[in-house]
Amino acid sequence: MPAVDLLKLSFITFSVLFSLFDIITGGVPRITFILALPFLIMLKIINNGLTNFHESIIAFLAGLIIFLISYFLSMKRLGLADVWYSALIGLVMGLRYWYAVIGIACITGCIFIMMSKQRKIPFIPFMAMGSIIILMFFH
Repeated sequence: MPAVDLLKLSFITFSVLFSLFDIITGGVPRITFILALPFLIMLKIINNGLTNFHESIIAFLAGLIIFLISYFLSMKRLGLADVWYSALIGLVMGLRYWYAVIGIACITGCIFIMMSKQRKIPFIPFMAMGSIIILMFFH
């Protein structure tokens, strides 16, 4: 029986929680990110040690900065929860997989917009879907 990867399981759990909040309420309470960040950092260190932890921090910062720039360029149509979740994706999955997740999220989000004719959609569920796909099949 394979060992359960607690980091992946925790990240998927947080992803589902963030998605439900975003769909139901239109936002994600900051406290969930405040709780998730140190917990995921601790699990990341336990899983991989400190040898390549700097890569996780770089990916975290890249996800944060790229989405923060997008937040301001979109005139705040992108939510701050999307910014923080993007950073968490970078932390857990690394920069290479972060790009894949965001690509999947953008493609599925655009397909959803075209099919539903909605202009305002919660983006975290699409990022979560991309994260889960990459975690299950590639990471």
